[in-house]
Amino acid sequence: MDAPPDRPLAQARIVRLAEGLLGGIVAVLLMGMMVVTVVDVIGRYAMQRPVPGAYELIELSLAIVIFTALPLVALKDENITVTLLIEHLKRRTRQIHAGLMALMCAGVLAVVAWRLYAHAAQLASYGDVTMFLRLPRGPIGYVMAGLCGLGAVATVVLAVDYLKGARTPEGSAEIG
Repeated sequence: MDAPPDRPLAQARIVRLAEGLLGGIVAVLLMGMMVVTVVDVIGRYAMQRPVPGAYELIELSLAIVIFTALPLVALKDENITVTLLIEHLKRRTRQIHAGLMALMCAGVLAVVAWRLYAHAAQLASYGDVTMFLRLPRGPIGYVMAGLCGLGAVATVVLAVDYLKGARTPEGSAEIG
């Protein structure tokens, strides 16, 4: 999705850069998960030699993919929405509604980021590691918390765009 027309050029560049970086991370992790899975399945059934720690690698990669996608979805304004009643509202009312909902979502993401950070600190404090590969869980939790916090910030930016009237919720037509 293109940036709203009144967004400063520097801010639009930052958003494009963030979208490219986050999208690239997701693509690399998904490709890695696919390769590990294929090699593990071939090794397991053709040679009776599965990839050591494949489950843990995929599990951790999937967690990072999910939390990397949070800010990416917010930046692109591609959240799943259900519009039963608001599609009949005027354009400005829809923008205000979308802005308030985005602020509420940002608040939820901020709370989740805070709790993830607290949990990561707890894991790091006693040196928790994965069972097979012995990878530390604390840093992974910190990354997830940071990405969730970035998702909250991106959602606040989206809310501001809606409340300023610079963006209109997709898929809705103006009535009246």
